[in-house]
Amino acid sequence: MSIGKKQFELSALLGSLLFIAIIALGIFQFAHVLPKGTLPISSIINISADLSCMALGYVLFICSVVDKQKNEANLNIYLLLLFSCFNAAFLDEVCWIVDGKPEMLELNMAANTLYFMGAPVMAFLFWRYVVSYLEVAPEKIKKYNNFLAAGLVLAILMRLFNPLFGHYFTITADGHYQRGNLYLLSNLYSYFTILLTLALVFRARKKFKRYQVVTLFLYAFFPLAMGVVSVFTFGLSLTSPVIMLVLLLMYCVLNVIQSRERSISDSELQMANAIQEGMLPHIFPPYPERSEFDLYASMTAAKEVGGDFYDFYMPDKDHLVVTIADVSGKGIPAALYMMVTKTLIKNRGLTDYEDVSKILSTVNDQLCESNDIAMFVTVWIGVLTISTGEFRYANAGHEYPAIKRAGGKFELIKERHSPPLGCMEGIPYREYKTILEPGDIIYVYTDGVTEANNSKNELFGEARMLDALNLPIDGDLLVLESNVKDSIDAFIDGNPQFDDITMLSMKYNGPQAAEGTGDAT
Repeated sequence: MSIGKKQFELSALLGSLLFIAIIALGIFQFAHVLPKGTLPISSIINISADLSCMALGYVLFICSVVDKQKNEANLNIYLLLLFSCFNAAFLDEVCWIVDGKPEMLELNMAANTLYFMGAPVMAFLFWRYVVSYLEVAPEKIKKYNNFLAAGLVLAILMRLFNPLFGHYFTITADGHYQRGNLYLLSNLYSYFTILLTLALVFRARKKFKRYQVVTLFLYAFFPLAMGVVSVFTFGLSLTSPVIMLVLLLMYCVLNVIQSRERSISDSELQMANAIQEGMLPHIFPPYPERSEFDLYASMTAAKEVGGDFYDFYMPDKDHLVVTIADVSGKGIPAALYMMVTKTLIKNRGLTDYEDVSKILSTVNDQLCESNDIAMFVTVWIGVLTISTGEFRYANAGHEYPAIKRAGGKFELIKERHSPPLGCMEGIPYREYKTILEPGDIIYVYTDGVTEANNSKNELFGEARMLDALNLPIDGDLLVLESNVKDSIDAFIDGNPQFDDITMLSMKYNGPQAAEGTGDAT
């Protein structure tokens, strides 16, 4: 479950307050009855263990909240498992405090009924935790999930019917708890689920390190062992504290080590991000000595590294090549493919800039030669002849560019697309041509702009993009792109960005704006 930062912080605060309130209530009720001397030693031991369990649960909750910033699915389930054990400890305390008090018979029955629900719930959550930790595809274990979910519902219903039939336990007229004839069957679902989970761990043991296997087996072993002990021993109820100690072990061994490994991975991703950003032109204005045109571009990656890229360069004093592209997929594979594609396009663009269709055809054939992973890239490339304003461009499956003629408004240039690069060898790419007049602006972008969506799953779309482009900019391309980005941010309203957002703007000022000619780069 991915949630916005503010919503998460609010949920974490409310959860913390709930933990504190329940602990405070547990301490209060224990302190209220302890001075009266009505509790036997066994009850005091069990209640003290339950309170310690609750305190440890709150500490683990705080630690987990810190790690939860990454929104890992297995940590979500761990928090549910933690809270279930915490509640079980509180309910167990209530049961010991009210036991033997006829005036609290109904509370005793309710507390024990809810307490009995804890075991199957925690067993099911343990299954879900392991499945999530292993990253097992849902379709592979769908039948097991459905079976265990149905079993959980049945187990809970059996406990809800217990006050009527007393098959698991009863509360005598004098307020004492007594086990029923079918008490042993109350653990059947929990034991079966845990054993099935261990079978999954054993089957997937090659995916685990040894310490991970041992930790998960310990989580199963101690509750099972305590369950067996409780069958033959009445008066000692330490299942919840034992489970909480194992949850501490799980957190330290699994989540903390996982976080350490993730931190190493994050560091490597940050280095990859720095390398990728270094490959993109990022100094603006890029040619301060050239006043015939203005350029501005930006890329905001959805992940640490992205598959979008932009580029521009001058193969000679009178030509400017601009490119924007979007690689299929995301993450490291897309970033690697992006770097290869960018290099190939620039290499061809420096020599074949007078024929943009040839640039795309050549690079397409090169990408197809060893494209075993079937990735592709959409590309829009244009070449400006600075002295005349002639602008030749080609579109390989990319988004429609937008153009603003001097004194007019932005509108899309909807011309026929050619296929993306990397799909099939031997594709001819069509070249288009237009003449830019002084003051004309070309705006190109990736689909992360138009497909940005809000919490209602609505797309930002081309119409909103054009509205943002047509806001006042006073000729400043930085303001233009800021207007679009601000409009996207306002539209998605905190919804997570799921795709890279890349934009490139070029304004043609005309040869008469030049105060001199610059050197080619």
